[in-house]
Amino acid sequence: MNFRKLRNLGRLDQVLRIGIGCALIYAGLIDTDFIQDPLSSYLVGAFGAVNIVAALARYCPLYALVGINTARID
Repeated sequence: MNFRKLRNLGRLDQVLRIGIGCALIYAGLIDTDFIQDPLSSYLVGAFGAVNIVAALARYCPLYALVGINTARID
């Protein structure tokens, strides 16, 4: 199985997801004064973690479902 065909995130998309994911984890889990509601805080942190995992895997299931591919075709 060729794993390169499974990639649908380009380099810029990957960098943006890592940056936004880190910011969301910081806002949701580290700086607890920023979001007062604990459930919302954990959800924001979890969404940030999902973005980082998607960026590292270079695959987004939502992009695959919609048919978006920002990865460069070799």
